[in-house]
Amino acid sequence: MCKEQESSILKEFSAPRRLHPAAMYFNLVQVIKETIFGLGIGLIFTLKESVFYFLLFISIFLVFIIISSILSWLRFTYRIEENELRIEQGVFIRKKRYISLNRIHKIDLTADIVHRIFKLVKVQIDTASSGGGAEVSLSAIKAEDGIRLRKALKRQETESADEEKKAPTLPTEKITWQRLFIAGTTSGSIGIILAAVMAGFSQIEELIPQNMYNTAYSWVIAQGFVILIVLIIMILFLLWLFGIAGTMIKYGNFTIEKRENELFIKRGLLETKELTIPFDRIQAIGIEQSPIRQPIKFVRIYAVIAGGSFDKMEPFPVLFPLIHESETEQFLNKFLPEYGQLETDFIPLSKRGLKFYLFNASILFILAFLPAVYFFPSFSWIPLLLILISLGFGWLQHKDGGYAIEGKKIAIRRRTVSKVTVRTYHRRIQSLEKKQHKLQAYQKLATLELSLIGLGGLGTHYSLRHLEDEDANKIADWYSYRKNNLSEKS
Repeated sequence: MCKEQESSILKEFSAPRRLHPAAMYFNLVQVIKETIFGLGIGLIFTLKESVFYFLLFISIFLVFIIISSILSWLRFTYRIEENELRIEQGVFIRKKRYISLNRIHKIDLTADIVHRIFKLVKVQIDTASSGGGAEVSLSAIKAEDGIRLRKALKRQETESADEEKKAPTLPTEKITWQRLFIAGTTSGSIGIILAAVMAGFSQIEELIPQNMYNTAYSWVIAQGFVILIVLIIMILFLLWLFGIAGTMIKYGNFTIEKRENELFIKRGLLETKELTIPFDRIQAIGIEQSPIRQPIKFVRIYAVIAGGSFDKMEPFPVLFPLIHESETEQFLNKFLPEYGQLETDFIPLSKRGLKFYLFNASILFILAFLPAVYFFPSFSWIPLLLILISLGFGWLQHKDGGYAIEGKKIAIRRRTVSKVTVRTYHRRIQSLEKKQHKLQAYQKLATLELSLIGLGGLGTHYSLRHLEDEDANKIADWYSYRKNNLSEKS
């Protein structure tokens, strides 16, 4: 973009601007979310007293949050002045925030259903010091203003139409609807949905009339065992369908594009998100494979980002929701070639460490087995089955663990529930800690913990448990430069 165009865009945002009036709605929703616990308690107590107090409580609460939302909107302005983004906000206490444009690392645009109806976007701005969320969030501005503001803040050069035609095609990858459906069916989100349903039911249980609750409970108990099993299966099937729909809505139209200094990701059906991930903020790449996806050889690729992700439900930004194992290296070579596959083989964990994995995985079920045999002998097969499953899981944890070092790059593979392979560089590691309890020392084993800058600035930690003490020392020597110079390969 020429100097005149750049100056024009900066001048456009030099005067204080308010958010779109729809921001009042988003402020109102935010207040309700922040006070939902107290609101629920207030509703329960006032409803128990009388309908009058219940309606009075709701009326006062609604008037309060409506007035608060209007005043918050009126008192919020933003502008660009002297190479700074300047924000003034606050109803009773005025807060002024000045953010240098040089400190801004990434700017993400999102749009849910309400945004899209009014052709608006939400702008989230991240700096090097922010963590656990955006440092600045503009809840509602016009879509075209959001794009222009992003260009102004990043000083992004805009080419003319003729130049755009001559520009080389940027590397791009889209997910197919077939792959997205597979991602939904294997996401394992049914457990999260079930937990949310149970938590929601526990919150509204007090509001259900006792006679209605007793009638429903009696009806369920009166049904035969077979009918109950069928009902449970139907409920789980519906939750599974909801999980598929949720995944397809969240990652619909997923597109990743490689730009000069960043990755650009666009996704979402109901809520459209445009995410930017600067290359210099990437601390590591993770390749995750859940037990459900392991037999069909599909993985998910994510990035560990300094400062974490804006999405609270997604601590690590997803670079691709679902990709076949055989396509993983091709994808990384296309978008992040420096994080491609290591040429050296993975060094597995020590066989002597297997007993520790088996013990840690099964000890709780072993302790539960004896009381079950004594008090509930007819159900003792349940903890016994869980013991066998946990032993198999412990064996998998040991089998999948390992590491590989190549020059300045290291890869760690481990399993909690999902199998995860993390690739990072020596310069990205903040600390490396070796731990060894007495049993490990006797067996010549050790645990190694690697720390990266990650979530909320608190760090992201990956550990390898019960590996050979010699291997732990080898990794520690590689990290601290105690032995041999690092290879110049990177």
